[in-house]
This record gives sequence, structure tokens and C-alpha cells, in this order.
Amino acid sequence: MNETVQLNYALADVLNGFDPFNAGAGFYDTEIADSIYAVHRLDEINELAATIRSIYEHSFDAPMPGGNPTVLAEKLLMIKHNSPCYL
Repeated sequence: MNETVQLNYALADVLNGFDPFNAGAGFYDTEIADSIYAVHRLDEINELAATIRSIYEHSFDAPMPGGNPTVLAEKLLMIKHNSPCYL
């Protein structure tokens, strides 16, 4: 399997556990895809966290009530930088 595809699956696994609006698993497909794209573009934790927050808040047209996108962003960037396709 392509290394980028493997990375995307690993990122999606983490993002699937992020449920800031308590909508339930499988509800955030669009937000997950947009967040994965952001991970590929960005390398700074706070910038990625702000982007993820913006993605979710835009989709729900509401402030994000739960979840911590900074911790999430840090985890996603750790996965990205430990992936063979970024070494």
C-alpha cells in the first residue's frame, strides 16, 4: 500500500475518535477529509489546531463545544512526521 495512503488511514483513525459535537462515529467524513488535507499542508501545531477548529465550526455553524484541537493537532503531526513518506 502506498505510504501516503497508509498515513491517511492512520490520520483518519485518530480523527474518527474526535467527536467535539457528540454527533457519533461516522458523522464527520467531510471534516475528517478536510482535516487530513490540512495535516498535509501544515506543520505548526497551533495553526493546524485553528484550521481543524475552523473546519468543524464551519460545518456545524456553531462554536466547537468539546474536544481539544490542540492536543489532536499535536497527535496528528506526530503521526505525520513519524510516517516513512515524510522522512
